[in-house]
Amino acid sequence: MSISRIGNAVKAPFITVFRAYNNVAMKHPFGTGVITTGLKTSAADLFAQKVVEQKEDFDWRRHSMFCLFGFGYLGCFQYYLYNNLFARWRPAITAAVGARFSAPVKVFIDQCIHHPTLYFPCFYLLKGFLEGRPVADTFERYREDLWENLKALWTIWVPAQLFNFSVVPFHLRIPFVAAVSMAWTIILSVMRGAMNKSNDDENVPVPVTTAAAP
Repeated sequence: MSISRIGNAVKAPFITVFRAYNNVAMKHPFGTGVITTGLKTSAADLFAQKVVEQKEDFDWRRHSMFCLFGFGYLGCFQYYLYNNLFARWRPAITAAVGARFSAPVKVFIDQCIHHPTLYFPCFYLLKGFLEGRPVADTFERYREDLWENLKALWTIWVPAQLFNFSVVPFHLRIPFVAAVSMAWTIILSVMRGAMNKSNDDENVPVPVTTAAAP
């Protein structure tokens, strides 16, 4: 058997699965996006706890926080933002800056407005609620961590979202975000997810480079 035939035989199952997934996503874009994002977030935190951090005791409270955030915010809200609001704003953005710069403007809105003012505050509020933290302490932690979080975010998501808003069809935007987000969720899980009550964990931010290391 030739190398090309072997390659085609290996690729065939993946192509079949992708086509089936694409067909379902075209018919049910919202449900597909939400379920994919929720499962991705669960798997990412499982990987972070068992493989990256090598925890012996699985932290179910932390895991429930990530799953809730994955279904509710990353799935439901971001579907509305990327597929509804951005679609409504597209004519105005294109008229203002031209089609060539439409995607970069969306990336700016997403990365420099949406994430600092909505994404991270919601994440920290949910985490603080599950940990029993006062709201004031939660926002103080959010402010302390913001710059490190943004640097990690932009490293992955500026190029990813530029591709997403330029190339990816609407019904696959949330699944694409979920696929790329696997790496980001692991980084965020390691950086901010561990509910360690030691003083060092409470007061010292975790550097992005060490947090993301295997």
